[in-house]
Amino acid sequence: MTIGSIQKGLSSNWAPKRALALIGFSLLGSAPGGAVGDDVPLIQHDHAVQTAISIGTAAQFLPASSSTAESAQAYIGTYTADPAAASSQSSNHGEGIYLVDIDDATGLPSNPRLAAPTLSPSWMALSADSQFLYAVNEVDSFGPHGSGSVTAFAVDSASGLLRKLNTVDSGGAIPAYISVHPSGRFVMVANYTGGSFAVIRIKPDGSLGDITDVVKPSGPLNPPTAEDNPPGQFSVSDHSGSRCHMIGPDPSGQYVIGNDAGRDQIFVWTLESGTGKLDQVSVTPVLPGAAPRHFVFSHDGKTLYQVQEQDSRLQVYDFEDGRLTARGPSISVLPDGYEGSNLASEILIDKSGRHLYAANRTHNSIATFTVTDRGAALSSTVPTQGNTPRSLTLDPSGRFLYSLNQRANHIATFRIGPHGTPEFSGNWLAIGSPAVMVFRQ
Repeated sequence: MTIGSIQKGLSSNWAPKRALALIGFSLLGSAPGGAVGDDVPLIQHDHAVQTAISIGTAAQFLPASSSTAESAQAYIGTYTADPAAASSQSSNHGEGIYLVDIDDATGLPSNPRLAAPTLSPSWMALSADSQFLYAVNEVDSFGPHGSGSVTAFAVDSASGLLRKLNTVDSGGAIPAYISVHPSGRFVMVANYTGGSFAVIRIKPDGSLGDITDVVKPSGPLNPPTAEDNPPGQFSVSDHSGSRCHMIGPDPSGQYVIGNDAGRDQIFVWTLESGTGKLDQVSVTPVLPGAAPRHFVFSHDGKTLYQVQEQDSRLQVYDFEDGRLTARGPSISVLPDGYEGSNLASEILIDKSGRHLYAANRTHNSIATFTVTDRGAALSSTVPTQGNTPRSLTLDPSGRFLYSLNQRANHIATFRIGPHGTPEFSGNWLAIGSPAVMVFRQ
């Protein structure tokens, strides 16, 4: 850090505590951009003495009041190059997990710094108390059998930086999703090409322990395309076996739901809190080839909204006693008349429970739905302002939405308008191959 960077920060109306923190980091020989971990050295600075001398000069620029906007923080998981996979070297540009500041007034992310280098943390989840962060490593090179992995991190309560605790086998190759069970005793992982759902125990110190269960779905194979695909669809979803894409709890915490996009089926289980075993309650077949990818529940837990990757459609289900019942036909997440390729990726619900947001890759848009008694109705689509939205994120206030545009190597920020429609802020933040964004609560 240099004197100029401190003065620049001060002239940008940073809060006094932020400016003092920057000066303090320089004196200590580390900066917010340095990851603190058991295998990550602190970043050293050659100009620490010069910066120390500048404290008196910098202090005079501190504003007299603290009326400037406060900042939240969020973690960004990215796709990284894997030394064991040559194909990843040219297409993946991230370095691990980044920490960014979020302006509470504008929603704009800034000051990205590497919180932890780790291989392709394409999905992440925080513990309920935000003391630990768990990330999948979307690889197929871990261990002697070519599996994926999951890494546990301790969160520094002051800075938000991460300290690696351990890395364990994910129970299958290319893990694509992770969630923390409401009991706080387990993480649950969906392994995409491994075709499995795994449960991993959390130790008292927050590190990961043994795998308590692995479910590998079976059944007939379906075609790689669906009969209700958009006209001109040439993108295909892998249906050569089970392709597990998501696993997570319902709002009550009583059930666990898993999407198998390869065999077009949705599982519901209960999880034994002692043994960590999944007990199947129901399995719901989806239209062959549709590829159920991600889901989200209504806040009361009585409705499940399922986005289907291959046919780019939203299916609404009633959820009762661990069983799903389709509520009417599915709805396209694309505008009327669209023809061509598309793969849907994400589905979110807003704080009010009145709007849903779905992401489209290739069409590169965000679809907004209004929730109705009969299900949902498409109200608008807006451009994502970049290529390949891997995921979407709403901030905790519900005022801002973020599109993680993987191939464009940036995050685009949107403000939620008065009618629930995302409105582009005009701001992009450059991040190599962003995949997922998790707010630090």
